[in-house]
Amino acid sequence: MPDAAGEPTPTNPPAAAEDRHIDWLPAGSWILYDLANTIYAAAITYVLMPYFSDTYKYYTPIGVTQTLTMIASGFAVPMMASICDRTGQTRLYLTVFTVICIGSMFGWALWTTEFALLAFLAIGGFAYQNSLVFYNALLPSVAPRSRTGLISGLGVGLGYSGTIVTILIALLLTKYFGLGFKATCGVCAALFLLTALPCLLFVKEKRHIDRQPLSWEVVRERGADLWGTIRAMPQHRTVMFFFLGNFFLVDVLNTAILYFAAFTQVIFKAQAEAGDLFLFGMKFDQSSTFAMIMGLALCSLALVFGSFSGWLSDRIHPLQVLRGSGWCLLVGLVGAILTGGKSPALYLLTLGGAGAFGLAGIWTSGRKVLLLVAPQEDIAQYFGLYGITLKLSVIGSTTFALVSDTIFRSEKAKLGFEVAQTQAQKIAVDLAHSHSQKVAIACQLIQLLLGLGLLYVINWRDIPDRDLDDVIAAEIPTA
Repeated sequence: MPDAAGEPTPTNPPAAAEDRHIDWLPAGSWILYDLANTIYAAAITYVLMPYFSDTYKYYTPIGVTQTLTMIASGFAVPMMASICDRTGQTRLYLTVFTVICIGSMFGWALWTTEFALLAFLAIGGFAYQNSLVFYNALLPSVAPRSRTGLISGLGVGLGYSGTIVTILIALLLTKYFGLGFKATCGVCAALFLLTALPCLLFVKEKRHIDRQPLSWEVVRERGADLWGTIRAMPQHRTVMFFFLGNFFLVDVLNTAILYFAAFTQVIFKAQAEAGDLFLFGMKFDQSSTFAMIMGLALCSLALVFGSFSGWLSDRIHPLQVLRGSGWCLLVGLVGAILTGGKSPALYLLTLGGAGAFGLAGIWTSGRKVLLLVAPQEDIAQYFGLYGITLKLSVIGSTTFALVSDTIFRSEKAKLGFEVAQTQAQKIAVDLAHSHSQKVAIACQLIQLLLGLGLLYVINWRDIPDRDLDDVIAAEIPTA
């Protein structure tokens, strides 16, 4: 049955009768899907956002679209969780949402008007976010409970590869084959389909489900339970401050991920056009290529730092790791503002180094902190709420877009010309665009500091030690 927050809760046979054997055909297919859906997320950051920025020069429509899509997805979670646990048709709905998501990517390859790009982003984003509910609900069907950590970890690791594969595809198609946005989207969509197919074909629902008709009454009950969990939050101040602090940290993190490639491309564009963009002796004629190389470095470092931050969270208190990760993200963003468009090496060191640890550490340590601070008898409800808040942490994407666009229009008006005709005028426009984005990133620092301040309200020494094996055994929802 779904938990009180609306997330599907895996149902497994008693531990005593559990078989530790893993059938690697469905398990491997499930793991491969993690790479598949990461291709979609990476395509937004490294393909769609840079194209939209370069073509339309402003972000507000895409920022608002992303925010509204994520909010709608967050509120749809209780209904999707009920579908998982009432119908027993998890794979069917995973297939439907996956096909819709892939179809939206093919839509980008066919129609590139502003309205079409935004419409397919909204449709695909909603399908992508809700497909994760069904995908995670299938985890107990591919591995016994004692081995779900192994399978899930392999999926996460392979998921990072999806980002790397997407960046490499974009690099090869644009730089070496001279193909553009449409071809890149088409190839990424085809690869998404190819790597998702095994999961859609070979993974079957094995949970013991008491199939019942799905009704709006059930969905309303889940929503009421969720609201009850939120209203009870002030009674658990440590949990409340964690949720608020983590919300702001994740919001800034989501914004940085969404705009990373477009931001890097814009702030180094003037340097590239002037022929001065070098990194370790390598010259970049286009800032878009440089942005993809930075993406490869960021993703590779995040993969390493993810494992390290997980190890560190087992050695010291995870709240300290979460705080430290927040400070690393702060260093990365400040470094991006100060070194962007000036020093590619320092940009890599700050945003690529410190920022990568912040990215990995916030995701890794946040879940473990919740394991320690949430009331043990309500752990499933709070994890359900945690999953929803991660989807709702998207205010920053609209804030960034509004600030950047407002300042860019103002700076461009001061230049005194409508269309850049000369190389000097083009560089002037690029510098104005770069300045506007740096100010937008600087505004994110306020939110990041607010999140860190809320986390420092919590005294980690007052958090009781807890046997996490006992907590995890309490059937925490996987979605």
